[in-house]
Amino acid sequence: MKRAFAGLLVMALVASTGCNTKSTPGGATNTAAKADNTFTLSVPGSTTLKQGETKEVLISIKRGKDFQEDVTLKVDGAPKGVTFTHPSGAIKHGDTEAKVMLKAEDDASLGDFTIKLIGHPTKGGDSTSELKITVEKK
Repeated sequence: MKRAFAGLLVMALVASTGCNTKSTPGGATNTAAKADNTFTLSVPGSTTLKQGETKEVLISIKRGKDFQEDVTLKVDGAPKGVTFTHPSGAIKHGDTEAKVMLKAEDDASLGDFTIKLIGHPTKGGDSTSELKITVEKK
């Protein structure tokens, strides 16, 4: 009798465990995946300019698999006498990087500064990155 009861108990446990239909976190689900239409900008950690100098800086863009927009670039927080130009005006949808020019005028403010680079897509939200620059005497 004990043996029959033990066997019945084992079969009940196996049956109830086999009927568990919960999926574990990270498992497959029936919901559609979210679109990856974001982007991020990467800049070199820092750069140094002398008064009167112009320097090329490479800006990289990492696009989400669904992000196809052009991205215009602008800066915020540039010190007095330092200008930023981007010859083509935007990072085009197929490009992965852009060359921009930083120019320090002859009378540019000296010291260490942090410039905020802002990428603005034709649709969607902005992305920002920071570039540290040092302006030295000529």
